[in-house]
Amino acid sequence: MVKPARWMDTLSIIFSMAVVLISAAWVWQRGTFNISLAGDTTLNWHLVRSAGLSAYFLMTIAMVWGLAVSSRLVKDWSPGVLSMLLHSTISYLSLIFAVGHALLLLRDDYYVYHIRDLVVPFVGPYRPFAVGLGVLAFWVGLIVALSFSIKKHIGHQNWRRLHYLSYGSYGLITLHALLAGTDAHLLGFKVSMAVGVLAVSGLLVYRLGKTGGAPNKATKQAGAKRP
Repeated sequence: MVKPARWMDTLSIIFSMAVVLISAAWVWQRGTFNISLAGDTTLNWHLVRSAGLSAYFLMTIAMVWGLAVSSRLVKDWSPGVLSMLLHSTISYLSLIFAVGHALLLLRDDYYVYHIRDLVVPFVGPYRPFAVGLGVLAFWVGLIVALSFSIKKHIGHQNWRRLHYLSYGSYGLITLHALLAGTDAHLLGFKVSMAVGVLAVSGLLVYRLGKTGGAPNKATKQAGAKRP
């Protein structure tokens, strides 16, 4: 019999990949990829932007959902196991889109990117500091996401402490989007980011005010069901 924790992690990854594949199939059917990259110098740029924005907003959703779970706001209608499954799945989806965002830069028509520029912070050809913040955010986010798989080995308390890194990752990726994003000057972009940041900040303040920063029953129960 497959262990519950490994089964849940596997299911999270499967769900994440399924969403990506279904989205790709839908885009393909609409003829988006009928445009030749060689003939349209802006298509790759649009894909880079859309992948980056998707990764950011998925991370925002993961943060909001995680705080809603730990604050017990969804305890009456979302079982602990389902809550954790959604949280981990959205986190994995965010990382998948972040990887796509980075790899598409290898086809950038304006700057020459190499793999090293995508995995090592602060060495890229375009705004190295701002892009480096995004690289750091990815690595921190990856550590947090992978912690779902090792939770039973490190214990609930250590897992919970490790999850505090997600706030740092979210802060870094927000700065990355503002300083490196080509859409940062657009009002819609600013409003969307402001709504996300305010939602995360508001829920964090609510959670700290309600629990005093201590572990709560909802988080413990969810963790107990995923050893």
